[in-house]
Amino acid sequence: MDRSGSGYFFAVSLAITAEAQDSGAPNDAAWRRADELLKKLTLDEKLQLILSKYPSNASPGGGGGYIEGVTRLHIPDINMSDSSTGSGSTTQPSSTFPATIALAASWDRQLSYDYGSEIAIQLRAQGFAMGLGGGANLTREPRGGRAFEYLGEDPLLAGELLAQRTKGTQSQKVMASIKHFAGNEQETNRMGGDSHIDDRTLRELYLLPFEIAVEQGHPASVMCSYNRLNGDYACENSVLLTDILKTQWHFTGQVQSDWGATHTTAKAINAGLDEEEGSDAGPSYFGRVPVIFALANHDITQERVDDMVRRKLYSMIASGVMDNPPHGGEKIDFDAARTFAQSVEEQSIVLLKNDRRQLPLSASNLKRIAVIGSHADVGVMSGGGSADTMHPVTGSFTGCEGLEFVDHNGCGWWRNPWLKIPVPLTKAIRELSPASEVEFSGVQDEQAPFRAYSPGEIVDAVALARRSDIAIVVVAQPAGEDFGDLRTLSLQNPSNQNELVDAVASANPHTIVVIESGNPVLMPWKDKVAAIIEAWYPGEAGGRAIANVLFGKVDPSGKLPFTFPARDEDTPTWGATGAIFKDPVYSEKLNIGYRWYDAKKLAPLFEFGYGLSYTHFTYSDLSLKRDPDHTLHVSFTVKNDGTVEGAEVPQVYLGVDYAGEPPLRLGGWSKIRLKPEESQQVHITVSPRTQSVWDTSAADWRYIPDAVVYVGSSSRDIRLKKR
Repeated sequence: MDRSGSGYFFAVSLAITAEAQDSGAPNDAAWRRADELLKKLTLDEKLQLILSKYPSNASPGGGGGYIEGVTRLHIPDINMSDSSTGSGSTTQPSSTFPATIALAASWDRQLSYDYGSEIAIQLRAQGFAMGLGGGANLTREPRGGRAFEYLGEDPLLAGELLAQRTKGTQSQKVMASIKHFAGNEQETNRMGGDSHIDDRTLRELYLLPFEIAVEQGHPASVMCSYNRLNGDYACENSVLLTDILKTQWHFTGQVQSDWGATHTTAKAINAGLDEEEGSDAGPSYFGRVPVIFALANHDITQERVDDMVRRKLYSMIASGVMDNPPHGGEKIDFDAARTFAQSVEEQSIVLLKNDRRQLPLSASNLKRIAVIGSHADVGVMSGGGSADTMHPVTGSFTGCEGLEFVDHNGCGWWRNPWLKIPVPLTKAIRELSPASEVEFSGVQDEQAPFRAYSPGEIVDAVALARRSDIAIVVVAQPAGEDFGDLRTLSLQNPSNQNELVDAVASANPHTIVVIESGNPVLMPWKDKVAAIIEAWYPGEAGGRAIANVLFGKVDPSGKLPFTFPARDEDTPTWGATGAIFKDPVYSEKLNIGYRWYDAKKLAPLFEFGYGLSYTHFTYSDLSLKRDPDHTLHVSFTVKNDGTVEGAEVPQVYLGVDYAGEPPLRLGGWSKIRLKPEESQQVHITVSPRTQSVWDTSAADWRYIPDAVVYVGSSSRDIRLKKR
């Protein structure tokens, strides 16, 4: 069944569509109701609605922000929580789902909707009316510390998945916020760095995921970022917030600051910022005194303040929170949530290598199985910072000694990212292969879980591998907010994981590597091991999900949402010293990710869109149809000519003939499931907008006719081509 639908569509014109009018334009019933409610508020009550009451992560219920309501008018409080991979409550138990980058690897729009919905169910149960998990910054910098909480390197993939997640969140009457708007593609100097991005690059890449999410998902809120963008802080950038977001995109929701990202009162308000979120230190620029002073001094107008409040009220009404606010204290079905988390992970795992069909494993042929490394006997890796679940159901290790990042500043507010889980990989393997002897070898020091493997521990691992039929080596690369960006894509924490893999692979030719990461990783041992899977940060059901893929209970169907380079030096952001610039100049322009490798004719380790299966798919019968309005209809047939049922993600790429454009851009995709020998005709619609470029002279989109259409299983595994 084709679960993913047709490609993204909106008109090249900036006119408001009928759908937008129904879902958020100023003439709809929700807007009129917000306007009537606004007239009943006093000035003090209005000012109460534009400033978070508490410092970060100090709100009732362990939330991150809190807007106090107005009881006399039945305006409820808005308690907010981080929610990238589950509720970020610091005091209430929450489920930990696979990282957002894993969701991107599923390439599944419906799964993204369900992901947003499942997290929102827990948010409401805990009393939260807003989820802050809608990250969509692109993987320009593959070493980026927060890459794991975003949706990859392509704006179409990121935008469509974010739109569906937003819809899923708001289907549960929880307000969705999308972030970080905009040019926030690295952690290094994120609080003050100035991202220099030319207009065409900004429009075609870094703004596009947000534009798609606003157009399709209608989020309640857009969160502006810490960084400067072309000179002005994002949260006081009038071109970004007013000219583009509110005027051109017709966004009728609110703009909220990131925590501590507000720097002024009048400039920020006049630029389009509607709400300030608190920080642990420093002044409140949207407090009663500075705002009233700005009004009295005519630095801001009452009309603008009213607009700020009206947008807040509108978002509450349109999302259903106004009439049905969450109260908290509801029972959460953690077992059902764990089952869903397992399903997400199973659909997100990417099979990168499978020499001589090493996988799937056959339990009947295995007497001894070695599981080595990365606490695979008790836990999995999870990302750090606001994208983490602060109080997981299953607990965590203590301490974070040994972590090494650019701008490393200690553990801070990030709990140790090793998440203890009820069914770790070793236990899950024992369940699937009960007659086998399954033995674990690795660091077992909960007080220093990132220390390097000692020579003796490597010797023990090698000895175990030699006496085993297969050796499964789990490696991990931690990353997180506030810890800067990775120094390298080489495995660093523990620092000698590459040596461990190399030694084990030399001892056992049937070595399988399982990677838990939120970034691409380098693989100097790639040619020595039999199989490799990328499991991402797999969430609390990761043990069973990984085991199910290893043993063929689930056919791997994930596809890479970003490119894995062969070397650090091949990446577009690698400077002469290998450093990440504190004021990044986006000099590579449109060539990030797979576009960079195609334009520079570089061979990646694994390309964007890549992922193997336990079956095989053939493509045939490509046909194109172009409507008078330039909508492109792409049709072709996919057949499963293998021996097991599996899912495939056929991808459509466009070759747009225009100066400065990369060789290929993603134009659409579908995810289909086929039984052996089953065929399906796939239909993918490519909008005129997706075939357009940003014309800087006209300051508008320009349709480019007769793009070459490429259809394939990845950005480099092209099966069909036609103009």
